[in-house]
Amino acid sequence: MPPTLLNFIQTFEFEFAQIALAATMLITLMCGCLSPVVVLKQRAYLGDTLSHLVFPGVIAGIVLAKFSCIPFWACILLGASLTAFIGTFISEWILKTLKIPPDASAIICLTSFFAMGIIAISSNKGTRIDPESILFGDVLTLTINDLYILTLSLIVVFISIITLRKHWDAWLTDPEFAEIAGFKVKLLDKLFPFLMTFAILSGIFAVGGLMISALLTLPTIIFQPKSVFSPIVVLISFIGGILGILIAFSFNWPVGPSIVLVGFITILTKTFVVHLQTKKRI
Repeated sequence: MPPTLLNFIQTFEFEFAQIALAATMLITLMCGCLSPVVVLKQRAYLGDTLSHLVFPGVIAGIVLAKFSCIPFWACILLGASLTAFIGTFISEWILKTLKIPPDASAIICLTSFFAMGIIAISSNKGTRIDPESILFGDVLTLTINDLYILTLSLIVVFISIITLRKHWDAWLTDPEFAEIAGFKVKLLDKLFPFLMTFAILSGIFAVGGLMISALLTLPTIIFQPKSVFSPIVVLISFIGGILGILIAFSFNWPVGPSIVLVGFITILTKTFVVHLQTKKRI
């Protein structure tokens, strides 16, 4: 066996590498479950928006955890949920009052909340908060306890999608008719942002807030399902995660961007093949 390949395989004998691999698998499975809802409902921008809205809340949670006896994850969840709720409320308020396009309202809030997070970091230098660890993540720093959180997140997302699958499908197709027909539309309107926030918070320290919004979108772009749950989409997300972490470990690249790059190359390949097929038909 070549020395380089042997060294690569031996890397996974270390606990940090095993945790990183397990975390990547859990995150990509979770994103694969949520991805069809995000894309088919045309809410891809919501992931990017929420990843920015929770940013100042995460910073506040880190500071709170440092100066209190409250568990770290509880502080993060409390701070991020609060800023996500406030940011979403402000975005909807601006949208309805000024009657501007939804993406414009979202951009106003996400950039403003992101700015608040940067200011919070610069104002709390004593806490040694690394903005890159929140924006881009560092899966190599996770612990066994983080895997428990990710496992719980995956279970919550999976159960929410599977048990309400017919309601999700109706909600995606025609929410107004679905509500008249007795489907749980109002519940899903509240549940969807919660699941998105839950997914982003779970993966923010592993692949980063900016990267996880891409992981929620890429799998469904690669394979476009017709239903809210697609095993193929979940499999594509999972394989992309495995390839991404293998590439990251091989070239010493960050894991989150590596997974996104794998997805982007796959989409480019699919686009090229479809382009050639279209030209042949013409």
